[in-house]
Amino acid sequence: MKLYYYPPSSYSQKVLVACYEKSIEFEGELVYFLNRSDRETYRKIYPIGKIPYLVLDDGQGVPESSNIIEFLDTHFDTGPKLIPDDREISRQVRFRDRMYDLYLTASVSTLIFENWKPEPKRNQKRIEKSLFYITTMYDFMEDFLADQTWSNGEEFTLGDCAAAAPLFYARKVAPYDDRPNITAYWQRLEARPSVHQALDDAAPFLAALEEIKAP
Repeated sequence: MKLYYYPPSSYSQKVLVACYEKSIEFEGELVYFLNRSDRETYRKIYPIGKIPYLVLDDGQGVPESSNIIEFLDTHFDTGPKLIPDDREISRQVRFRDRMYDLYLTASVSTLIFENWKPEPKRNQKRIEKSLFYITTMYDFMEDFLADQTWSNGEEFTLGDCAAAAPLFYARKVAPYDDRPNITAYWQRLEARPSVHQALDDAAPFLAALEEIKAP
């Protein structure tokens, strides 16, 4: 299999965590999104242009991070079951995954991109909307994480794959130091070998981005 991805991408990290959890080997194909020609070349492979994108050995493409993880979880027996077989539990896992993607990852990404802009050019309405979603998600998470280890209980699942990257990036743009349950949850995520490896993959690219932003 070939995985098209960009290590700093939250959705790429989400899939990488799942691959590392399940010890799944893949051929990595980096897509440098800051490079216009690279983006154009990639759109010839996947016209939508979003990453990550998994191409199977038979040429079939599997887009979207949650869909990729579900494919991996149903086709590889190694590692933990990221989407439990129990219908009700799996529904709850998918629900948390959607909440993280739509209201945490997307909002944190918006804050990052807005912060890259000179202050006069920042879209305050987008910033306020993002902060509203993030605060609402923090309230939600702080409550249910009070008495459980992972997103959906005591087993690491799809939801945890989805939560890791936005919580990593949120530390700078939307800190949660005053949320002890989320803080402890992030510490558990950061110590997880699969998450640690995905962050290590992203580190040199993030360092390069910081140099680009530096005056």
